[in-house]
Amino acid sequence: MTRVRISVRRAFAVSALLVSTLPFQHLNTASAETLPPLGIVVRGHGNGHGRGLSQYGALGWATKLNASWQDILNFYYGGSGRSLALLTAADAGATPGGVMTVRLTALDGATTSVVSDNATLSWAGKPEKYGALVAIPVARNTYDIYASASATCSLTNSAPPGFTQIGDNVAGPIDFATTNGASPTAIAPTDLVGVCESSTSTYKSGKIRYYRGGIRALADSSGNHRNINFIPTEAYVRGVVPRESPAGWADQAGGLGINALRAQAVAARSYALSESRYSYAKTCDTQDCQVYSGAMLRGVGSTSVLNLEDSRSDLAVTDTANFVMKDSKLTIVRTEFTSSNGGRTAGGQFPAQVDNGDLAADAVLQSWTRIFSAAEIQKKYPTIGVFLSIAVTHDGLGGDWNGYATSVTITGSAGVVTRSGWLFRGDFDLYAPWFEATPIAAADSTLAPVGSMLFVGDSVSESIAAEFSSIITPAYPTTNFQACSGRAMAGADCLFTVAPPQLDLDGVGIVNSSETPAIAVVALGYNDDPNTFDAKVQQMMSALTSKSIQRIVFVNLSTRSTSRSYAKSNAALLAVAATNPTVSILDWNAASSAANQWRWFDNSSLCCWVHLNTTGQAEFALFLRAQFDALRAQGLLPTTASTAAVIPGLPLEMKNTGVMVQSIQKKLNAVLALKGKKRLMTDGQFGTGTANAVKAFQATAALPVTGIVDRATWDAIGFAGRIDLAVLKVGTKHAAVSSIQRALAKVLKKKIKTTGIFTSSLANDVKTFQKRVSLKANGRVGPSTWTSLMATAALV
Repeated sequence: MTRVRISVRRAFAVSALLVSTLPFQHLNTASAETLPPLGIVVRGHGNGHGRGLSQYGALGWATKLNASWQDILNFYYGGSGRSLALLTAADAGATPGGVMTVRLTALDGATTSVVSDNATLSWAGKPEKYGALVAIPVARNTYDIYASASATCSLTNSAPPGFTQIGDNVAGPIDFATTNGASPTAIAPTDLVGVCESSTSTYKSGKIRYYRGGIRALADSSGNHRNINFIPTEAYVRGVVPRESPAGWADQAGGLGINALRAQAVAARSYALSESRYSYAKTCDTQDCQVYSGAMLRGVGSTSVLNLEDSRSDLAVTDTANFVMKDSKLTIVRTEFTSSNGGRTAGGQFPAQVDNGDLAADAVLQSWTRIFSAAEIQKKYPTIGVFLSIAVTHDGLGGDWNGYATSVTITGSAGVVTRSGWLFRGDFDLYAPWFEATPIAAADSTLAPVGSMLFVGDSVSESIAAEFSSIITPAYPTTNFQACSGRAMAGADCLFTVAPPQLDLDGVGIVNSSETPAIAVVALGYNDDPNTFDAKVQQMMSALTSKSIQRIVFVNLSTRSTSRSYAKSNAALLAVAATNPTVSILDWNAASSAANQWRWFDNSSLCCWVHLNTTGQAEFALFLRAQFDALRAQGLLPTTASTAAVIPGLPLEMKNTGVMVQSIQKKLNAVLALKGKKRLMTDGQFGTGTANAVKAFQATAALPVTGIVDRATWDAIGFAGRIDLAVLKVGTKHAAVSSIQRALAKVLKKKIKTTGIFTSSLANDVKTFQKRVSLKANGRVGPSTWTSLMATAALV
């Protein structure tokens, strides 16, 4: 399977620079990698655990690869003696025509209140028929039973008004059923038992959910009140299949899609019959087991009924009636299934294998991307301190990243946490356990800071506000981010009320009302008519150039829209850039145009394949960060004054010791031609003799005569650029060592006495930190370790 990556494109060979779209993970410079990452990007495949049948895979096999339902089941569950078989009398508790018991989890602890629209409701053991029955717990597994001739709901925990008590202190379980509720030909909802669901006792806004079979009230071994649906197995499967796989799939590929539903029916039947969840019920009704919602649903007082079953899925159940998967011992197999496995099954009970059906189905979550900030990681794992790195190991069974994640190691300044791939998936609510996670590097601290930036966007940009804040703003901290729904280049402002510092203005208005930035980034156009876009771009350029903004950056538009063609808009942007050397175009259209990148776009909530889903939001934010870094690397982003390289250990003065003092002593002997008794001892001890020699040099170099080696003296003596000589190690005595001790105490979360003396114990602490940030663990503090340590400590 091909991993989704942002495509690489060369800059256009015209003055209108189309910025190269570089893979984000390749932009991390060595110095940036030693700083605490801003967060992580997680890329993965599939939706669900990946074990057993893939529902989208079954659809792909049926509709694209012309597989029968038997072929589909054999692919996912066959082998090692497992095969398709019919239920027999030997299948204890699961014989043809058997009964399934289902815990109705939403009704845990609720009073059992049931109704019958045709007044055929009865309490087991009583011949009378009623319109409504209520079982109220009065003691552990003991109930009072109330009845009404009309179909009336009640959730009171005492005698309901309008009801007559027909049972007193009756030991559970209490079974309620209608006359024809267990019949496969029962007409829902008339013939079925309706369960009252509500958060209030009056049921004015409640719902009635209709179930085939009957309803049982009982207490479990701990005394908790439970409600159970006891139902013929085939009727139960009718309620599961349309909840797990869309019934509309049956219509695809001229009707071939029904084979996916048939395979789902067998998987659902086998899974349920292999279950033994509770002493009081075989399975439950949520995705913790498999989803089951009954037959129909309507609001109290409403005549409108929502059918939760479907004739197409009913047919799939009937076509496969009593078929299950069995192993070589004729035991029913626990046939797990998942939404999508991303193109490779997870392995385990069923062998790992490439799933061409899932690949052919091309589900939206076959590939996905998520971004998590360092703050989110630190909140999830507080013992790690400041987040430093992440490493994922995989099962080695093939596919991207060589398989599903088996363990994740999260390293921080104060400790390390290791989670299984499955637990990490749950920690961050990932779609599947098949993923890779990589750090998002901080900005390279050795580069000059970028000037102030104004970013102006619409709803597409607004949707990435969190991601922008996590991975772009920390790297470009002087950015003014302005984005709102409805904003146009010119003419249309925000659709909804915005709160400061956001401004309710169109794009031109934002530029005119903002302080002049060094850089302006404009990501607008979806709310502008392409036929008049050229004129609006000219308005924007007039506003930008009047402020003498040094670099103007436009983000072009995705042309996937089904309601407007933005090709004209992109052409207008390119034309402006072609005649303005200060303009660059970020080619989002090219970066998001690959065929499989349709899954970055959301066409369900608003319209038109313009807005982004969770994956698209992550990818757009990564794209922007990569583009800004590329512009910076090419020298196209204006910068503020360069910052001199860090020289830890300066200034050097009386009573300091260490190798830096020794380097100064050797250099003074050379530049002052000190010989004989005047020659300094190169012992690394800054005494009176060294101070006097420093003064002598400062006098010859026209520097203030202080006897202290500051940055100017260090550079003038010939050490300018010699950051390699800036080393603090065992034997050093300096105020900078105190800073190291305080910083390490914070990041390692341990007590370290502040003495200003570099001991072997301190060297061991330095090594611990260096290992965690992937620096050479030598126990010495040079500029790289110093910068990384101080940046990390600043985040504690």
